[in-house]
Amino acid sequence: MNQRYLVIIVVGPDRPGLISEITSVIADFEHNIEEMDQVVMKGIFVLTLLVNIKDTGSLESLRKKLSYRCNELGLEVTFYYAGAK
Repeated sequence: MNQRYLVIIVVGPDRPGLISEITSVIADFEHNIEEMDQVVMKGIFVLTLLVNIKDTGSLESLRKKLSYRCNELGLEVTFYYAGAK
């Protein structure tokens, strides 16, 4: 079975608990985070996630929910569908 991937990039002001807030949304959809990179540069939080998408049917719902949550947190989020690996 071909695995499908979504790259998620989140950027914004740093504060405690951001990774938990973001990854809990992904966990709600039962997708697997395969790789994660996080850095804080002069107070700016940058998180990059490679997410193995269980099924593409929930992709739009995930994007909407995560976009909404990031907006609440004052973060910008970008999605890149990486297709099959």
